[in-house]
Amino acid sequence: MAKLEGRLVDRRTIAEGTWAFRIAVKPKLGYRAGQTVDLTLPKPAFNDDAGNQRTFSIACAPDDTILIATRVRGSAFKKSLAEGPTDQPIEVEGPFGSFTLPNRPQRVVLLAGGIGITPFRAMAEDAINRRLEHHITIVHSNRTPEETPFLEELRSWAVANDRFVYMPTMTQMEHSKASWSGEHRRVGPELLATVAPADRNAALYYVAGPDRFVKGVADSLKTFGVDEDQIRAEEFPGY
Repeated sequence: MAKLEGRLVDRRTIAEGTWAFRIAVKPKLGYRAGQTVDLTLPKPAFNDDAGNQRTFSIACAPDDTILIATRVRGSAFKKSLAEGPTDQPIEVEGPFGSFTLPNRPQRVVLLAGGIGITPFRAMAEDAINRRLEHHITIVHSNRTPEETPFLEELRSWAVANDRFVYMPTMTQMEHSKASWSGEHRRVGPELLATVAPADRNAALYYVAGPDRFVKGVADSLKTFGVDEDQIRAEEFPGY
């Protein structure tokens, strides 16, 4: 697959230690919400042994540009994105994967740990933009509000759209300086009971985040009575 020419056009902090990057791509990249791309920095400002290529979920609905988001924790690749030239070239290859919404309207429960929210943000935005008839619930687990990417944006979308529910849960508020009156339980059978239909298999369940989160939630879903065929999972190692 040929690499497309991309260029960084915007970057912003979206949570503590977490950045979003907007990339213009020529020709326009055709993709479905939830898919991934491989990004290569041909002229990185910083280098290390991990190299100059990474895989990212696209965090926005199909558009003239793509959005990615990541924790920025020391790697030369991420430091180059955050601190290198604002118009730096980025080679784009893809899209890849089938971690996407079903074609027919369905009830969908999206379970995200931290930065695993990125494909789900894309799915929600796409469903809202195209007025899809899917009923989407996102449960987003983070330690604190300060560390929660896209928190206020997703909250505002949920207020404005009756087919979209957003439930953030903060599991370590003792480390936060913010106030929080919302959910605080970890994603397990007790919390799942508040968002899943009575017929557990009347919904599809998507899980994304660090590998430990994904495994734990997938096990909880099975304990909760969800058939394995109803579960889709995608891990974000090292994020």
